Amino acid sequence: MTGMMETARLVIRPMADADEDAFIRGISDRGLRVMYGFPDEMDESFLPRIFRQFRGLPGACALEEKETGEMAGFLLDVAPELPGEIRDTLPGNGRTLAYAVYPNYQRRGYMRETLREYIRQLFKTTDTAFIHCGHFPENLPSEKLLRGLGFREFSRHTAGKKEIVDEVFFR
Repeated sequence: MTGMMETARLVIRPMADADEDAFIRGISDRGLRVMYGFPDEMDESFLPRIFRQFRGLPGACALEEKETGEMAGFLLDVAPELPGEIRDTLPGNGRTLAYAVYPNYQRRGYMRETLREYIRQLFKTTDTAFIHCGHFPENLPSEKLLRGLGFREFSRHTAGKKEIVDEVFFR
């Protein structure tokens, strides 16, 4: 989806070049990088390149606090990122959503608010049959968030040396 949408406290809008500094500050947090799957020992000089890669995706969204105008996190909406043998068992068109809330904005319910609205709009305006989100087994906050929104574990796969839990929400 492209364009802008709003929740009670956030504007969900396409990521812009002007978001680079906020993005880099947000993912400079070691814990967030590790939970997102970036190498622990990653050289921070790569962060602008990661921003440009994310920014270049058509489904890259910034989560902007209405009250402050600051970027509190991001949401990526991409074609399903699942191994073929798993993807082939799912019906119809799907999307993979990846997300992060920056440390200073965590524990405020922002991602729950974002995903509820984004999924509602996605199902309302497209023929999407399912939404996929993956997380590492040790990322209990993501598991709790997704399960609370109605996602269910569908499968597990490995990417590199890391196990990924595939959570799916059906229309």
